[in-house]
Amino acid sequence: MDRAEYHVRCFLEEVEHEEAYFYLGLVQNSQGKWEEALHSYYKAVSINHEYGNPCNEIGVVLLRMGKDRDAIYWLKKSIRCAQNDALHISYFNLATLYKLWNRPERSLQYLHKAMEIKKDFPEAWKMWESLQEGSNPSTNSN
Repeated sequence: MDRAEYHVRCFLEEVEHEEAYFYLGLVQNSQGKWEEALHSYYKAVSINHEYGNPCNEIGVVLLRMGKDRDAIYWLKKSIRCAQNDALHISYFNLATLYKLWNRPERSLQYLHKAMEIKKDFPEAWKMWESLQEGSNPSTNSN
């Protein structure tokens, strides 16, 4: 990862590019350097306001940091961006956030959108089933 970070930084010395900042953020995030990753993602968005991938990652990092309210802003921004290579992931992350907030109805809405985009999405199906089971009380209870 250190070599990857070095090469991306070398590239960025030549050209400021949103994807390079996004990938630098991914490397930093994988190393647990959340503040540095956020800085790189913010830089990517400042270069291209319609680039949804870093917006999604900002939301995920903020969620990990316990900043749910800030996270929801960025996750919702990521689904509105014109350029988003993994829109289904952004919807899934929003579903996860609403599940954490004990809002299964909203979570299911976002999961549905994610699964419309990507039918073969095992994590989304697993969460869907879990939420469905939670909303249907067991008929075996006494």
